[in-house]
Amino acid sequence: MNSLQTAFDVNPTVSINRRQVIHQSLGALIATSVFHPWVEAMAKTIRADKVVWGGLGYSVPASQVGKLFPNFEAATKEMGGFSKLVAAFTGELGKRYPAGFETDPSKMLDVRDDPGLMFTVAIDYEQVIQVPTLDGAGIQMSYIYGTAQVFYLELPRSGGSSGDLKVLFSFPFRVQSQEAVKPGDKVGQVKAVRRLLNEVNPSLVSHFGNKVAQRSFAQFFPPKRIKVSSVRFTPEASQVIRELGIEDRFSELFFGQALTASLAEHAGISILPYGQSDVLNKGLAERFNRFPNISKIFETLDAPDANNYNIELTVHRVLRKPNGSNIANLLYARGLACIIKVIDNFDPAKKVIFEKTVLLIENSELPKAMMDNLKDFDLKSLVQMAIFTFDSFAQAVSTGSVEKMRAIGLKADVDSSALKELNVLLDQCRYSS
Repeated sequence: MNSLQTAFDVNPTVSINRRQVIHQSLGALIATSVFHPWVEAMAKTIRADKVVWGGLGYSVPASQVGKLFPNFEAATKEMGGFSKLVAAFTGELGKRYPAGFETDPSKMLDVRDDPGLMFTVAIDYEQVIQVPTLDGAGIQMSYIYGTAQVFYLELPRSGGSSGDLKVLFSFPFRVQSQEAVKPGDKVGQVKAVRRLLNEVNPSLVSHFGNKVAQRSFAQFFPPKRIKVSSVRFTPEASQVIRELGIEDRFSELFFGQALTASLAEHAGISILPYGQSDVLNKGLAERFNRFPNISKIFETLDAPDANNYNIELTVHRVLRKPNGSNIANLLYARGLACIIKVIDNFDPAKKVIFEKTVLLIENSELPKAMMDNLKDFDLKSLVQMAIFTFDSFAQAVSTGSVEKMRAIGLKADVDSSALKELNVLLDQCRYSS
């Protein structure tokens, strides 16, 4: 199984017209990586006369899929195979482009074709958390992270253009669900994840359709590149996480994915995915191997020195301690403090544009009968707190909401001006249709 998986045997229920001109706007995309900035003058001259489905895949090598995506992989098998999920995604694209789109860029694009727009989706991360309940029913929290990209694609022409390939829009996203699943019920566990793929609302597929495929892409000028470039833990935070026994799942990868998805969803920016390797880029490049100028571009798609802005996240403190009790329950206080820093990557001195600490503390009860499952409750609570913190931060930036600021320890009279300035800067990273 290749990391970039495409189902060319899946024929969308739309007709394919090789020269169909699509001056329609393109649907909102959930992106994986972004390419070099365009020359501004091109914005008014670029034509995109084709729509291409570039594929669905994992952002990790095939050898790691079973280990990192056990529930996602099992869920796709249960729904009838990976090709069924591909068909669901292309079905969403077909709603936007009923006149047709291509499904194999390597076979169906040649030097006679006009420039096109190519859609891809990558599956980046899965997280399944199960927590028992007193009645034995249990609760399962399921999270799937993905990235959708829209590429502008121009093939080399004899005596003319040498070809071009750039990311027009990048949208990492997260879908989640909470269902009653008894701990240890492997069948129920997989069924809950399967429903998250294409049955609940929002599902992985419907979110792509609503946020990407139905979005207007009338302008062919990409926003500036921004990415969560690093996640680090202070020694104090790392020690607490290890003591709680959740270091494998309350990890650098989780924090990077969570912050990135929150910024894309709630700050409305086009942002490069976190932690994606060059696996997908190489997979795509192989499909263009007869166009060396194009395939070579894939090698630089995730070049860190091409980012306009980098976001550095520091997990500063993690807290969990007893905070009282009664006859039936123990009360625990949990806390999370993170430092979010935005850096101008093109500035010779790497100027820090924004730096603030966001903080959330919550109290929750744990039935004394569940003491043996304290680790499960710690993970569930801290994951939810991290997502809430990052969602609230993104909303505070984009809306200036005093309520959102207060929720994460920011003060309107002190911090609102910095958040407003950051929002103005992030306008450069928002796609304008």
